[in-house]
Amino acid sequence: MSSAPNPTIALDQLKELICISVETIKKSIHDHDDPPLSIEARQHHPIHNRLDEELELALKNVSSAAQMLRAICDPNTYLNDTMYGYHDETALLVACQADIANLLGDAELTSQELAEKTGINADRLSRYLRNLCNGLIFRETSDNRFANNLLSITFQSEAKRALVGHCADECRTSSSKAWEALTYPEYKNATETNKAPFNLAYKTDLTIFEWMKSVRPDIGRRCNTAMAGKALNLEQYLSLYPWSSESGKTIVDVGGGVGAGTLPVLRAFPSLHLIIQDLPESEIKFQEYLTQNYAELQGTSRVKFQGHDFFKPQIVQGPDLFFLRHVIHDWPDADASRILSNCAAVMTPQSKLLILEHMISPTFRRHDQIAVDTPVAPEPLLANWGQSVTSRLDLQVLACINAKQRTEAEFRKLVRDAGLEAVRVWRNAGQDTILECRKA
Repeated sequence: MSSAPNPTIALDQLKELICISVETIKKSIHDHDDPPLSIEARQHHPIHNRLDEELELALKNVSSAAQMLRAICDPNTYLNDTMYGYHDETALLVACQADIANLLGDAELTSQELAEKTGINADRLSRYLRNLCNGLIFRETSDNRFANNLLSITFQSEAKRALVGHCADECRTSSSKAWEALTYPEYKNATETNKAPFNLAYKTDLTIFEWMKSVRPDIGRRCNTAMAGKALNLEQYLSLYPWSSESGKTIVDVGGGVGAGTLPVLRAFPSLHLIIQDLPESEIKFQEYLTQNYAELQGTSRVKFQGHDFFKPQIVQGPDLFFLRHVIHDWPDADASRILSNCAAVMTPQSKLLILEHMISPTFRRHDQIAVDTPVAPEPLLANWGQSVTSRLDLQVLACINAKQRTEAEFRKLVRDAGLEAVRVWRNAGQDTILECRKA
């Protein structure tokens, strides 16, 4: 006679997983003599920038388990958080536009004191900040008195504030027209970059990139600031690919902007050289970024900017290594294939092409070859640890330009159709993945 199912098995599994993972985290903190891990801290904790696969897995397990516990223990609140969550983004936009994190610094200020510094009504400002405090961003230390914490200090960065503006402004406005774009005959099956929800929201036939360039250059500048300042766990990022094996070679960073994705590689591996390719008008920003952040490379032969439109024939012949970081996800398949085909046309059998993206993994547990090489979360977590950042980015680029994040299978087909062959997927505990390709 079979025994009755355990009614608390999910809770038991989560409890055990959390306990084991917390011990791993505690050990790392003790071994490195770290400061306390606390939401009230006013500086970033070193544990979040440590290259340690076991630690990273433990952190992911605890975070994902907490999400599942909230869903099964308090489903109404969990669903309300989703339904009303847009207010959180609005509150964060208010805080970033007013630069609250920098105004607070290490001090505690009342809403009236903040109002005097910002010109914003004190009562209304405190209500937005109180909402953020409920989400653990900022602290309310007493009635209408606020301070920074572990999360809010992130928004002392101009780039992070710009990213909030980008997401809460043009991206959210575009996303609000998702249903219309799914149902209007002219839009419902469109793959053109100017037939996206963005175009319905802003009543324009321009793509979002054309619109930012010609209609709202201020928003374009903000977007560039946001993209250049995307936070990197540097050790984790540099360990994703064996750059030391490319000694003496030249990286061509296609659509590289100011070089935020490759200049850290150049600094860490002195034998490498770099060509940053982007539209000619990006060169001024590149030079400013280089001067401010990588002055030791200024005027050297190791790095140069090259004006180039990646939709036109590639001008570097027989490259050592093409690198495309968060480029392909900005384009639908047809456009992405053009970019890759232009690269493939000039590659030799020795050339490599690396695509760095957030690769979509399913919430269910696969049973095919891809599953063999893909990290899977322990039971009872979602198989991909609840990879919400990637799925949200997928919907963001869909809303803005009919583009998409892709699964490994979709990437393999995309590169194959462009005359390339995917030879290896490079992963570590972080969110980024590198697909290494050769000429087919």
